Amino acid sequence: MKRCNIVRVLFSKVQAKVLETLGDRCAALWNAANFRCRRAFLKGEPVPSYATLCAEFQGHPAYKALPSDIAQEVLKKLRKAWNSFFALLRLWKEGKLEKRPGLPRYWKDRRTGKRLVKLIPVKSPRSYSLDARTLSLTLPKDLRDGNSRLVLHTKGILRFHGAPKTLELRYDRAKKRWYAHQVVEIPEPARKTRPEKYAALDLGARVLAALAIEGLNRQILFSGRKIWKDFLYWTKRIAEEQSRLNRAGRKTSRQLRRLYQVRARRLRHAFIALAAEVVRVLKRHRVTTLFLEDLTGIREDMDFGPKNLLVHNFWAFRMLRNLIEAACARAGIRVVPVEPRGTSSRCAVCGSPVKRLVRHRAVCERCGRVWHADANATVNILHLGSSKGHGAEATPQKPLALRWNRHRWVSRFESAAGTPKATSGSRMAARAA
Repeated sequence: MKRCNIVRVLFSKVQAKVLETLGDRCAALWNAANFRCRRAFLKGEPVPSYATLCAEFQGHPAYKALPSDIAQEVLKKLRKAWNSFFALLRLWKEGKLEKRPGLPRYWKDRRTGKRLVKLIPVKSPRSYSLDARTLSLTLPKDLRDGNSRLVLHTKGILRFHGAPKTLELRYDRAKKRWYAHQVVEIPEPARKTRPEKYAALDLGARVLAALAIEGLNRQILFSGRKIWKDFLYWTKRIAEEQSRLNRAGRKTSRQLRRLYQVRARRLRHAFIALAAEVVRVLKRHRVTTLFLEDLTGIREDMDFGPKNLLVHNFWAFRMLRNLIEAACARAGIRVVPVEPRGTSSRCAVCGSPVKRLVRHRAVCERCGRVWHADANATVNILHLGSSKGHGAEATPQKPLALRWNRHRWVSRFESAAGTPKATSGSRMAARAA
C-alpha cells in the first residue's frame, strides 16, 4: 500500500528564487499543454494522451527549461486531471451530479493574470533524495551554480519507510512555505492469526463516534462538543474577515486563506487523534474486524435549516472514515462497511421500536430499557455485522464519554496529563495530612 510523508522545506533567499523559477516553469508547461487539450476538447477532437503530449511538447521551450523527470510528471498530472474531468462528466450525464464539471483550469491568478507557483512534481526517485534532514533535487543547466543538485534542509519526521515513489514540492500561499510530499510504498501489514473478535463504530455529528466491542458491556462515545465550539469560533473569525473585505471591495486575502486553513487543520488534528484512539482501544482488546457504517449519500437533497452549518460544513464524516480505515490498515485490523439503515430506530436487545424522548436518549417501547441513542445504534451495527450477535447486555450501562481537550481524547475524570482528577474529598484529605 502507498503512504505519504510530508515535511517542511527550509530555504535561503537564493534557494527561494530557484524554487520560484522552477515552479513558474512548471506552471508555464501546464498552461501550454492545457491550452492544447482545451482547444481539442472544444473543437470536438480527442484530447491528447500522455504519450502524445510528451511527443508534442518535447521541443517546447517550457519543456526544455525543466529536467525531463519534472516535465514528464507535469504532463502526467495534467492528463490525470482530464481523466477526472471525463469521469465527472459521465456522472453528470447520468444524472448523478447536479452541476456540470468545469474544465481543468490554468495555473494563473485571474485578478493579476500572472502564473501561479503551485507545485514542482518529480517523477522518479533518481531525480531526488530525501532523508530525515535534507532534500536534494536535480536542476536544469541554467540554474546550476557549480552543483547539479539543489540541497535543501527539511523539518519534520518521515513516518513511513519503504520504496520511494514520486515527490511533489507544494507551495502554501497563505504561509509562504514549501512542503515536500513523498509517496512511499510499504508492504501490507500481516494480520496475526488470532480468534475473531468484532467491534462496531457509529459515526455522527454531535457524538462523532460511538464504539462497541464484542464482550464489553459498556460503549465508548467520542463527544464532538468541544470541537464544534472551536469550529464555531473560527467560523466567526472567518465571517469577520469576510465582512472587512466586503467593506474594502475585495473578495479574498492571505489572512482569509489562513483562517480557513487553521479551521480545517484543527478539525483534522482532532479526527486524526480520534482515529488513533479508536485503533489503540481495538488493539488493547485484540479486535480483528471493525464494522463501520457506510454513510454515502446520507446528506444529499436534505435541508436541515439552522443546522446546515453543523451537518454540511462541520460533519466531515468522509475524512473521519478515511482516517479510521487508514489507521486500521496500519494496525492489521479489517474494516467492513455496514448499511446503517434502521440501526437507530430499534432496540439492540429485543429489536422493538424505540422512542426518542430527548435527542440523546432512546427508550424501548417493549422492554422499557433506556439507551443512549448512539450506543444503541453502534450495538445494532455490531449485530448486523456479526452473526453471533455479541455486544448487547440485558441491562445497558452508561457509556464512557470521551472529550477532546485540544491535545488528546480523555474522559471527564481525567486531566490533560493523563492522571485522574482529584475529587473534593481527596483534596480536603490532602490538606488535613
